[in-house]
Amino acid sequence: MASRLASLRDRVRLLSAVDATRQVFGADTHDYALAPPITSADLAVLEARFGELPHEYRAVICELGAHGAGPYYGLLAPAVPDEPTGVAPDPMREFRCDLETGYQAHREGEHVLDGTLVLAEQGCGGRSVLVIRGARRGEVWSDWTREQGTISPEAPGFLTWYEDWLDRAMLEWVEAAAPRIAVDGPDDPSELEAIASVFELVERHAPQQQGLQRTLGYLHLREGRWDDASAAFDAAATAGGKEPEARRHLDRARMHLVMDERGEAIRDAERGLATPGLWHSTRDELRDVLESVLDAAGRREEALAVLDARAADSYFSFHLHHRLARERLARGDLAGAGAALERAAGMTNILGTGATHEERIAASFDPIIAELRAARRETDARVLLALVERIRDAN
Repeated sequence: MASRLASLRDRVRLLSAVDATRQVFGADTHDYALAPPITSADLAVLEARFGELPHEYRAVICELGAHGAGPYYGLLAPAVPDEPTGVAPDPMREFRCDLETGYQAHREGEHVLDGTLVLAEQGCGGRSVLVIRGARRGEVWSDWTREQGTISPEAPGFLTWYEDWLDRAMLEWVEAAAPRIAVDGPDDPSELEAIASVFELVERHAPQQQGLQRTLGYLHLREGRWDDASAAFDAAATAGGKEPEARRHLDRARMHLVMDERGEAIRDAERGLATPGLWHSTRDELRDVLESVLDAAGRREEALAVLDARAADSYFSFHLHHRLARERLARGDLAGAGAALERAAGMTNILGTGATHEERIAASFDPIIAELRAARRETDARVLLALVERIRDAN
């Protein structure tokens, strides 16, 4: 048990390190943080009311952490309800029991759950519950009785439930991160550790999940196994899914970029972009590859034109607009930089609904003006400030 708990702690720490922007589902809520273990006094109160808790759950809350990082929106804190209805003061937390008449039963066909503790909110009314009494004591069930009237087994025990979450979270992270790491390299040494730890998991699940077939291709690409990467990309495209041919061209363009086969990379990127009905995200990924390979090939003005097209389609973030402005400034094109920033400020939803034009102007221009001043380019900063005033006067 001790080694299993230590493994859980290490895996949570690794996920926290690699998922820096908290993109994995639920991570922005629990932040991969584990609270201190439950005190012996609090444990005694719980078990005086409900009997000894299942040993796997008991070990985690006593030795690892009472709540925090965990499946869905995080592991909820154990608490004794102090109202006779069985509802805890926190509406996100309750014991599913009736303190007057005994433990409440949940039924699904012949299954009877004699008493449950809510472990996590799944969202949309679903929750994961731990059975604390009866024949199914120690099991984790998925409870949708409030919304759908159903309840079904989720895991044979608490540790399996928690370890399954760690597997899912790591697969979610690596599916998003593998292309970047294969092409540009890791942002942090922890990413290499994570990739090494997750390779066998990806390989095991890839035949059933098209997205992981592509991920497996990028893991091979990272190690220079070109034939294996190509085979994985082809298998993913053959499996279908959304935009299989466009994504095949995207994957192969990235592979040729890593192999320094620039002509082939450009051709695959252009073929992908010629695919009818592209999703915005796929088109931007293809343009990203095309921009990178054109720049690597010394075709800087063509690369800049691709970046301009990407920025023109970027309605919800200033990132590409600021990149474009910096590239224009690096070429001495102050007017082009100003035009790029003015275009961004005119995108009505770029800061979300409700933002004013004044707020968009500030968010677009201020960072670039600050960078110019830090670089002692005060004349250029004043030119952009004058443009800002003209835009304000026109509105």
